Amino acid sequence: MFERFTKRARAVVEDAVVIAQDEDAPEVRPQHVFAAMLRDPESLAMKALAELGASPQVLKAEFERRRDRYADGLGEEDAEALASIGIDLEEVLRRVDLRQGGPTRKRGGHRTFAKSSKKALALSLREAINLGHNYIGTEHILLGIVRGGDAVVRDTLTACDIEGDELRAAVKDAVRRAS
Repeated sequence: MFERFTKRARAVVEDAVVIAQDEDAPEVRPQHVFAAMLRDPESLAMKALAELGASPQVLKAEFERRRDRYADGLGEEDAEALASIGIDLEEVLRRVDLRQGGPTRKRGGHRTFAKSSKKALALSLREAINLGHNYIGTEHILLGIVRGGDAVVRDTLTACDIEGDELRAAVKDAVRRAS
């Protein structure tokens, strides 16, 4: 399947591995792939998002707000529920991190792709086929991640008022203009 990826799409996947390594993540998750996409504002995925009013800067800020919290398995709803009983999730996570001596750095080592990342990449192939394309670009990977249901990416896009159907339409328009 990787032979069908465009140069930019390959770069996104390769950058996702580097991001996961830099974060000492045990595996490459869909959010790492999305973070890699944010590094290339000229990709069709980012152009489609920009067309919907989400600049790379806004997307990155919204993404960063969510990724640390979700990395600990807790989401916005969890934070709100805890806040309703007087618990500040951010403060709890900060204290746990301090107690454990902060994040450890074990650079290097091979990172495998999480099941959810493999699913998102497989879905990107389906998205390409559904759009009548014989290649997989960043735009297809984005649609695959969204279709795969990654919470960090989903909530980031929701915060930017982007829904799945309008994203698919924006991708079609971006591809048409690029052709």
